[in-house]
Amino acid sequence: MNRNLKLMLVGFAVLALFSFYQAFDLKASVERGKTVYGAYCMSCHMAEGEGLAGVFPPLAKSDYLKDRSRLVKIVLLGARGPMKVNGVDYSGEKAGFSLTDQEVSDVVNYVRNAWGNKGEPLRPAEVQPALKASVKDYQPY
Repeated sequence: MNRNLKLMLVGFAVLALFSFYQAFDLKASVERGKTVYGAYCMSCHMAEGEGLAGVFPPLAKSDYLKDRSRLVKIVLLGARGPMKVNGVDYSGEKAGFSLTDQEVSDVVNYVRNAWGNKGEPLRPAEVQPALKASVKDYQPY
C-alpha cells in the first residue's frame, strides 16, 4: 500500500509539472512581444520585419530564426560579424538589450511567429539556459 501511495504521488507531481509546462500562453506572449519589438527592434528591422537590404537582415520569413539560443544571445548580448540570412550576407553590429527573461521570451516568440514565421515557444525559464548554450556561427557584440 505504501508503494502504491508513493507511485500515485509521483504520478500527480509529474502531471502537475506537465500541465504547468503546457499552460504557457503563446498568444499572450506574442502580443506582449509585439510591444517589446516596437520599443527595441522595429527601428532597424522595420514594422513588418522586412529589414533594410544589405544593412539590417529581415526577420519576416527568415531562415535565421530557427536557433532559439542564438536569438536569445543576439537579443541580450548583441551580435557582430558575418551572418547569412535568406541567402544574403550581412556584416554589421547589433548591441544587446537589457531585458527581463519574460521580455526576451515574448519578443523571440513574437518574431518567430509573425510575418509568415512559425516557431515553437520559448518560455522565460528557457532564456538563461539558452544564453549559456554553445551556438555555432555567433559572435557577441
